[in-house]
Amino acid sequence: MKKLIPVAFLLLSSFGFSQELTFTDEQVAQGNDLYVQHCQVCHGTNLDNGQFATPIKGFFFEMKWGGKTLGELARFTWEEMPEGNGKLLRVEEYIATVAFILSKNGIEAGDTPMSEDFTALDEIALPF
Repeated sequence: MKKLIPVAFLLLSSFGFSQELTFTDEQVAQGNDLYVQHCQVCHGTNLDNGQFATPIKGFFFEMKWGGKTLGELARFTWEEMPEGNGKLLRVEEYIATVAFILSKNGIEAGDTPMSEDFTALDEIALPF
C-alpha cells in the first residue's frame, strides 16, 4: 500500500492545473469598453486587424499563449499594456480586458468572476 501513495501522488500532480478558467458577462462588458478606450487603436476593431500591434484573437494569439497560464497572460497585460505604459489601469480593469479578449477567442462567460489574484490565475491553464 505504501508504494501506491507516491505513484498516485505523481499521477495526480502531473495534471498540474486544478482551477477552471471563469469570468462573467459583466467582466466581458467592462472589458469591451476598456478595450475600445485603451487597446483598439493598436490592436484594431476586430482584435486582429490593428496596424500597430500583434493580433490578440485567432491563430496568432493561440500560438503565442498556448501552453501558458491565465496568470501569465493577465500579468503580461497588466505589466506591459498599453505598450510602454503598463499598470495604467486598476488590476480589476486589466482582468476585465483579459476576459473580453478570451471571450473573443471563443471562451464562454460563466457565473464566477475571474480572480484578480495573479498567483491564483497561475493555476489555470489557457485552453489553446
